[in-house]
Amino acid sequence: MVNPCFPGRLCRVAALTVFVAFGRLRGEDASRNHFWVPKDPPKAHYKIDCSIDPAKGLLEGKEIIRFRNSTGAPIHRFAIKWFSYEEVPLEIKSSMQFTVNGRTVLPLTGKAAGPVVFELPDVLKPRKKVNLQIEFAVSAPAYAGQDKLILTDWHPRLWWGFETHDDFDVKIEVPSNYVLAAGGMLSRKTGRYRAKGVRSFGLFLGKDFDVIEANAHDVLVRCIFPPKGRECAELLLRTAVDVIGFYRQRFGFYPYPNLTIVPGHDEPKGGWPIATGIVGIHGMQTMSRQNLNWYMDTHWRWITAHEIGHQYWGEYVLEKDKPGWLWIALGIYADREYVRARGLSTVKHLGLMDRYIEGARKGLDTTMNRSQEEMTRIKFDFNNVVTHGKGYAVISALHCVLGKEVFGRICRRCLKEFAGQRLGVADFQRICERESGQDLGWFFEQWVNSDKQLVYEISSQECQKRTDGYLCKVGVKRVGNLKMPLPVAAYFEDGTVQRRFTDRLLDVDTLTFKAAAPLKRAFLDPENRLALVDEVSGEICALPKVGSGDRALVLFKRASRTGFSRAGSWFILGLLLYDGKYYEEALQAFQWAYELGDGRSSRKLASLVWQGHILDLQGRRGQAVACYGRALSEGKDFEVRHGQYEMRINRRWVEERLEQPFVRK
Repeated sequence: MVNPCFPGRLCRVAALTVFVAFGRLRGEDASRNHFWVPKDPPKAHYKIDCSIDPAKGLLEGKEIIRFRNSTGAPIHRFAIKWFSYEEVPLEIKSSMQFTVNGRTVLPLTGKAAGPVVFELPDVLKPRKKVNLQIEFAVSAPAYAGQDKLILTDWHPRLWWGFETHDDFDVKIEVPSNYVLAAGGMLSRKTGRYRAKGVRSFGLFLGKDFDVIEANAHDVLVRCIFPPKGRECAELLLRTAVDVIGFYRQRFGFYPYPNLTIVPGHDEPKGGWPIATGIVGIHGMQTMSRQNLNWYMDTHWRWITAHEIGHQYWGEYVLEKDKPGWLWIALGIYADREYVRARGLSTVKHLGLMDRYIEGARKGLDTTMNRSQEEMTRIKFDFNNVVTHGKGYAVISALHCVLGKEVFGRICRRCLKEFAGQRLGVADFQRICERESGQDLGWFFEQWVNSDKQLVYEISSQECQKRTDGYLCKVGVKRVGNLKMPLPVAAYFEDGTVQRRFTDRLLDVDTLTFKAAAPLKRAFLDPENRLALVDEVSGEICALPKVGSGDRALVLFKRASRTGFSRAGSWFILGLLLYDGKYYEEALQAFQWAYELGDGRSSRKLASLVWQGHILDLQGRRGQAVACYGRALSEGKDFEVRHGQYEMRINRRWVEERLEQPFVRK
């Protein structure tokens, strides 16, 4: 996604690979031309004074970079990350002058050579300190006059080949009609923004924008918003305070003293983590109380939780692997837990998982552990299918296997041990095994190092009457080539539910349930936490909305037999069966859509309404009225549209059904 920035594409093209040169390596006599990177680079402190004139497209600054050589070898050379001169537009001009203790230092490489490498006038010995002084300026008249500026890699910075945590002390001068957001806390005494242990120090400027603030315990939360964006900003601010409180309870702390939410693009298509302490949310001005239905309310609250989650995973704990998926997956997992805790729908998370499932159905190689050379040969959307889709599926499956309590300990331990450090899959597996007491090689080998697919189905269901109740057996068969324990839920006629896990080593496992009532139906993965690559849902969604009743009946029998548990697909199947006038089967499909649905989704409530419709058609008016009443009591704002029937199901529609029975047209 291209983000608005200054100047031009500064925030997405600053990609100078940076190296640090050392003269004498451990155990060998190295020349000044040898480059190596320490495992734990020295932590730097940046003191920056800068001014920004958006009207002229001009940024000027001075900085002092202080760091102590914490390695065991002397430092001769270093390099700076700033612009990638090969990629920025020609109309951008920049300059950088470097001095050390008053002595000018010239670069050893040209602007277009890649890394800008410098050599220190005097060797920096171990445990010694140095101050690097840099004057820098950027002129971009072609980008002057913008009302919204987002700056990330806007100042020269040491780079070691990967991201690190550093400290910042920054003073910024901007025009009075611009609202400023910075990645640190403002000291009223010094007028400087300070940040400790941050991945990056970002800036946001908004012309004639407004700001609202709130406190989440000791965290200052701000939301900057454009004209007509106040209603959305107020919702985002309330949500952010709630999210920080939830994460603090879940993880034991919040990593930074401030958070600022800033506007992105005009359309509501998500958000992105701009820098430490700054997140962007798209489409603020599009929200109003009139269009704040169930789905959009879920969207705004979810995206806020999602971006704040990355302040832990991605900012506080850094990513080690390339391609990196772990920080993204852990961030998604964090916001899913918030969504579930607040009774919202996980429709966003199911959508992410479906990207992977659809790719697996197409036969794409979804192996996650890839070399950079292998990545260059991939021809499909690896980012959406694997990094986001399968990445989240892996973490969700691991949570399912280990349980909420153990997985919670794993997250807290990762945050403690890898604060300011890079976390990779190998490190993550090690912590998972320590906290769970299990060898999890079987899990990571299948999910990460292969493209094996999770495919199971219920092969048998039987129930026998006993003197003390019923003895019910459910057979579960592995169809795919990925083996793992699978949650199974048995629903009984008296409304009770029992859950068991299968044994991952058994290709066919028979689970036994003792109950007071007969078995009604068994489902695989009833909470939809696993990326089960079933064919049923794909076939259901592919059917035309009208005229598919006969085929829907076949799929209904198949889904009922194999333990299919996707609430959304049961809802669609119910509509198709209604269209074909298979009312009894449609009623059952809508019942499962409601039973398996989560949160207060519109479809979950609409499944109650559709049960009422079918009961009306069957002449069971009392039961129909009960369904309509439940829909009204369980949801305030919901709406589902069925264009094929010119039908809009909302509160008004349901209230009318209480007065007049549903009649099929």
